[in-house]
Amino acid sequence: MDQKRKKILHNLKNTYCRLKPSRIAGVGIFAVFNLPKGINPFVGSPKPKWYEFTMKELKGLNKEVIKMIDDFFVIEKDGTVYIPETGLNGMDMSFFPNHSKKPNLKAVYNKNQEIEFRTNRKIKKGEELTANYSFYDDKYKK
Repeated sequence: MDQKRKKILHNLKNTYCRLKPSRIAGVGIFAVFNLPKGINPFVGSPKPKWYEFTMKELKGLNKEVIKMIDDFFVIEKDGTVYIPETGLNGMDMSFFPNHSKKPNLKAVYNKNQEIEFRTNRKIKKGEELTANYSFYDDKYKK
């Protein structure tokens, strides 16, 4: 078996979640089986290349697109926002944890100083995975 197919099988064996309607907000991420504490539930998610924009540069975009930028990315106090090279159309599952003040995911910096998620406790099959947005978004620090 070639390396690409081995990698795909590895990612399939490490598929922990699915997207479904959420009671918290719109779409959420749900465990497809019991998850142990301390794992990255998004193994295999692509690592996007991020580009810095100012909100002034994005001013001409449709207001619904601006709302999605605000929903999915962090707009800093100075009006800058980092957007992946695929824009909104290439977002993977790791963009969909809903906010909770008592999350079951924690955002951590990996060895490359990139934010990734880890389960901070056991998560039951069917449970929604949530994160505390205040770790990386000042508008939730209240």
